Amino acid sequence: MKFKFFKYLLILTFGAFLFTSCSDDSEDPIEQTSSNPIPEPGDADGVMAAIKAKSNTPGGTTVPGLGDIYLDVASANFYSASGGGSLVNVGAVSLNDFDLQTVSNSYINNYTDITLDINSGQVNDWIVAGANGFDGFSHSTTKKMPSVVKFATSVTETISISGDVTLAIESIPSNCDNILWLISDGSKVVTKESKTTSVTFTASELSGVKTTSNGIVQAAAYNSESKTFGGKKIYFINETVDSKYVTLN
Repeated sequence: MKFKFFKYLLILTFGAFLFTSCSDDSEDPIEQTSSNPIPEPGDADGVMAAIKAKSNTPGGTTVPGLGDIYLDVASANFYSASGGGSLVNVGAVSLNDFDLQTVSNSYINNYTDITLDINSGQVNDWIVAGANGFDGFSHSTTKKMPSVVKFATSVTETISISGDVTLAIESIPSNCDNILWLISDGSKVVTKESKTTSVTFTASELSGVKTTSNGIVQAAAYNSESKTFGGKKIYFINETVDSKYVTLN
């Protein structure tokens, strides 16, 4: 299955709101673009994804009292042709009663909405107004959100890519169909798909990956279902992602 990488912006504000002891210099937000891998079926007229995204602090920044970051992320794309083509606007779209915004006809949540009521073990409710050949519809997913996927402690923040690299998670999340594993230097992306607690990327597979202090590894546990509305086949993705910002050397 192909995967699309949905980009979003992580914004962490370090200031009086979170840390009364921070200096004036720390009041500026830290911004970093990251991405979540989303399954993209070849026969889809639309793909709608509800994502619970977990990560360590972007860029490896260490802030006392700040642990892992959890964000709710929504993504929806609708195509002019089955399986691809240009993106089209289908009117208002919402997830769990949160309205999404459009950026170049791609639907995403407002980056200030970091909680969209996306919780493990629950279904997600989508509403589409309809336009440009797409009927309006509402749909509650029959599959439930997977439980949160977490990297094992063996996955450290410094990874050597001079040889084989093994990534591991604590356990296989409930309610997931499969798990996508990823290593990237920010440009080159290497993936594997395996519903197991660990996978190994060979040195040969990683030969195009460069050493960097801004690398990322990801494990994405997902399930999917589809339904047809007015002749358009729409896929609904529920996904949890653990992203770890790492140094690749």
